[in-house]
Amino acid sequence: MKKFLKFISITIVVLVIVSIVALLLFGRNNHSDLSGSVSEKIDQYLTNEKFQGTVLIAKEGEILFTKGYGLAGTDLPNSPSTLYQIASLSKTFTSVAVMQLVEKELLNLDNPISQYFPDFPNGETITISHLLSHSSGIPDYLKKDFKFDYSKEWNPHDIVNTVKDSELEFIPGKSFSYSNTGYVMLGLIIEKVSGQSYANYIEENIFEPSNMFNSMFTVPAGTPKAEGHVEGKIGPLMHNSAAYAAGDIISTVEDLELFYRALNNNVLISKETSELMSTTHAKKFPFEYGYGWYTQDVMGKKAVGHPGGYPSGFRHYVTRLNDEELTVIVLSNEMTMNSKRINRHLTSIVLQKPIWIWEEKL
Repeated sequence: MKKFLKFISITIVVLVIVSIVALLLFGRNNHSDLSGSVSEKIDQYLTNEKFQGTVLIAKEGEILFTKGYGLAGTDLPNSPSTLYQIASLSKTFTSVAVMQLVEKELLNLDNPISQYFPDFPNGETITISHLLSHSSGIPDYLKKDFKFDYSKEWNPHDIVNTVKDSELEFIPGKSFSYSNTGYVMLGLIIEKVSGQSYANYIEENIFEPSNMFNSMFTVPAGTPKAEGHVEGKIGPLMHNSAAYAAGDIISTVEDLELFYRALNNNVLISKETSELMSTTHAKKFPFEYGYGWYTQDVMGKKAVGHPGGYPSGFRHYVTRLNDEELTVIVLSNEMTMNSKRINRHLTSIVLQKPIWIWEEKL
């Protein structure tokens, strides 16, 4: 028996050693298969990945790389000027709009939402801060339980009513659960406080000062735009109104870079407010969230980022490493693309730093 236990112990030690060696040898990617300049390596990587979409990488206020891959639609190549439904990347815009109104003292982050939705259950215990940080406990109307029909046109009040009679998932402020419903409610609050429609407010107070002249909420008839795909086929119809302030902006990688540059240069909100947005306000392992941003550690660097996706066939990811002044934007019109993984590898190539396998997911 003792010999058997000794054998088992030795076997375990050997397996651990082999696993550690394998991890050290194969557990990180230094992109040794790529050659040339940083831009050439980026292009090779995206080509090897058979990426479909558009990428833009900016560093220290200058565009380092931008290029489109594959088709946006029939006979329409992807390019840096291609229009995309940016989905949940819109949440950062909504958050900035709210923080502008806070700076103007028209809103307070501690205001209960009962001031704006007097009939919403538990509204007196849920604050604007909770909505911004996904810590309200309000269920996400896009969860399967609600059988939400995203193909039809929606009024945002009706979206909120979809979950109105549901129980909170937790006590407000005590956890984190991603809730598109909360951001729909923030859009309605912006309208009530500003006296403008959500779209008009964003156009006037974010698009215009950022010089985002190719961003919009409705694409004019005949204007080319990216079509969503799922495994190479056109994705199911999703009406833009089904996302509202949680994800209905249409933009390009070029315009998105202008937005993030305006944020970095304190054109839209103060530096202090931007830092508040980038501070963790809610968490539930492995997620940490600020206001309109996931707060992250990316390859040892403090960062913020956000995914965006539509079931109609879009999958995006943005990362900003503030200390490095590095912004990596990945927009894809193919749902099967892992845009976050691609974003992480592009960051690795730009930083010229090997990436561990687990860093692809962080």
